[in-house]
Order: sequence, then structure tokens, then C-alpha cells
Amino acid sequence: MNRARVICHMMTTIDGKISIDFDGNDDYIAAGDEYDRLTFSYGEAYGCGRATFQEDIEVDFSKYKNIPVKYEDKVILPSKDKFLCVCFDRFGKLRWENPYMSYAGHDSLLLEVLTEKVQPEFLAYLDDLGIPYIFAGKEDFDPEIFLKKIKKLYNVNTFTLCGGAEINAVFLKADLVDEISIVIGPAIDGNRNALTFVGTENTDGFPKYFKLKEVEKLDNNGVILRYIK
Repeated sequence: MNRARVICHMMTTIDGKISIDFDGNDDYIAAGDEYDRLTFSYGEAYGCGRATFQEDIEVDFSKYKNIPVKYEDKVILPSKDKFLCVCFDRFGKLRWENPYMSYAGHDSLLLEVLTEKVQPEFLAYLDDLGIPYIFAGKEDFDPEIFLKKIKKLYNVNTFTLCGGAEINAVFLKADLVDEISIVIGPAIDGNRNALTFVGTENTDGFPKYFKLKEVEKLDNNGVILRYIK
């Protein structure tokens, strides 16, 4: 395979919701801890869509005007003790304070995945912070280009896709999800409008079908479901 393999790994409630907060329930927290452990056990890199990383950080882009940049991949490899955290940021809307993401006890080197629609000031900004980036599409994001590049440039054989709903749909529509891993926490959200682990306005290409690989019962009343193509 000339691309990285993809495991779409998500945590949901019993009613399939992902945008939830049950911090007061020990069983749900324990299921979340198992989800985090699996995130860093499946592959060499994990990543999420832009909305997951969006923060209100002010950046003065005027100081990056007229700085020469090249629209080519900038590869910086993480040190051996760090993971790679991929951020799907098509048009350069994310803001950062440093090149690292701290999550679940792991420090990961950020990797921005862009299109050629990004502004040159944004590339100069990433260069200034020391954040690597790769281009995966001219007008819009192409997941297959991304998977080929992350394998070739970063030696990633398995990429763990951790949502949200829209970026999961992008990979699924392109038939680039090889396995699905769902940790179900023992709770019901009840909000009919809450996000599920896949969701898109354009449902061309759906439904998709998978085969059950295994079911594992967790000690905290949670469940792990794994499906393969």
C-alpha cells in the first residue's frame, strides 16, 4: 500500500453522540481514558479537523506580509519520544502559540495539512513558530494525497483519524477508512441535534458498509467496537 492505513477512532455515548461532557461520571471518564490510550497505540500519528483545535488566539499577521515563502511541503520530523498530531486546516484558519500539542499525557509535534488556497502570511507564521506543513490539494483537501505524503515524508504506516464528524465523512466518502474503532461510554446524551461521529451535508457516496472485527467489554461498563472493510 502506497498510503498510510486509516483507523477512524471515536468515542460516543450509547446514543452515538460525540460532543458531550460527563465529567461527573467515573465510568464515563474511565471509558475516555481507554479511548485516549488507544489513540496513541494504533499508529504513529493521530489527527482531527480544524474545529477540534480552534482557539481564540490573536495573531498580528501584518508582520508576516512581504516575507517570501514557498508553496512546498516543509518537513520537520518529531523526536523519537513524540507523536505527530495532524491538523486539517484547509485555508489556514488555526492559531497556535508553539509547535506542540499536549494531550492525554503525550506531547506531539503539530503538522498542518493545507491547500494551496492558504495565504502566504500564514505560511510565514508557521515558519516563524517552527510548525511543519504539507499541501494536500490545490482548491480543496484531497485525503489520498495526504495519506501518501504522510507515509512517504513521515514514515506513518497507520494514521488514527479522531474526528470530528465532517473530516470523518471526507475520508469515508473517499473509501479511505480501513477500520473503525468506537469506544462507547455508558451514558446517553439525549440531544437530537448533537453531533454523531460522521456527519455531512452532502451524503453522496453513503451509506458505507463494514464488517464487525471484534467487540470488547470494558470494566467500566463501556464497550469497544471495531469494524473493518
